[in-house]
Amino acid sequence: MDIETKINLIKNGSVELVDILTEKELIRLLETKQHPISYWGIATSGPLHIGYLKPINKQLDLLRAGFKHKVLIADIHAYLDDIKCPWDLLEIRTKYYKKCLELLLPEKVEFIIASSFQTSEKYIKDLYKALALVTTNRALRAASEICRIKGTPHVSELTYPLLQVIDQIYLNVDISYGGLDQRHAYALGRELIPKLGYKNAPVSIFTDRSPGLLKNTNMSASQPNTTIQLHESEYEIENKINRAYCPEKIIEKNPIIEIVKYFIFPRIKEFKIERDKKFGGDISFKVYRNLEEQYVNGKIHPLDLKKATSKYLIEILKPIRQYFKKYNQLITDSFPGGY
Repeated sequence: MDIETKINLIKNGSVELVDILTEKELIRLLETKQHPISYWGIATSGPLHIGYLKPINKQLDLLRAGFKHKVLIADIHAYLDDIKCPWDLLEIRTKYYKKCLELLLPEKVEFIIASSFQTSEKYIKDLYKALALVTTNRALRAASEICRIKGTPHVSELTYPLLQVIDQIYLNVDISYGGLDQRHAYALGRELIPKLGYKNAPVSIFTDRSPGLLKNTNMSASQPNTTIQLHESEYEIENKINRAYCPEKIIEKNPIIEIVKYFIFPRIKEFKIERDKKFGGDISFKVYRNLEEQYVNGKIHPLDLKKATSKYLIEILKPIRQYFKKYNQLITDSFPGGY
């Protein structure tokens, strides 16, 4: 695969990037290294939901572009982030996250548990050095969106982005991938990593968050009605899709369109909408943009689109649903307060 094709796959692919730090460095990396190493980190906070299918698809793009890819299951991060995972649940919650991700990502992805190296003497020394080099204002800027800080932050929340910066060093990666809410943290890393005595920071690439199922929301585990948990029943998937915001002829901030474009199309060869003959009969699409064109022109009704979306989403999530039907205790133990 030539560099131009790789660049296009990384920038666009199944999910478009919204920012790169920096594109010039990305091109230079691809020119000088045949199989660069990329990573994505995920904190073990709430139950996994379909909002994570978007970053998962981006990781598949990186794999197709020839990257060696790592997934960091950030257990300690979840505790630092306002104790979104209690300390005594870190181990079981990590098992839950790892199993979900294993069912959605190829075997060649390397899974790494953050606590396996974040408690080493060398790592702690680097963290101490970083603490003395970063002001509270700079740390707050880096942490505010990741931890969604409201009011007075905990010291742990200000420390969170410092761990995220240092993780890149110990994972030995060339590219760090994350949501746009992590941009300030990775920008901090570009300043901090050289000061800690290491080579320049990795290239950072970003995608945006997915709109929630309800109008003017984002998908969030803390608001169950805005998203669909990966292990939810067929009934719940259909029910939530049916109640979702889906304005006719409009694709902007339309969660059903988002699910079809980013969650379903990258995983299927053909998207079929079944309709009664009096409404035009069945219609199929092999390319997303053709579906979008028909929808904008009013040739696809939102209810028909929702019905097809439910069908494909139910099928995509089937392996996870079947696994946790048999091993439901793993979810119960991971979230004893309910999910």
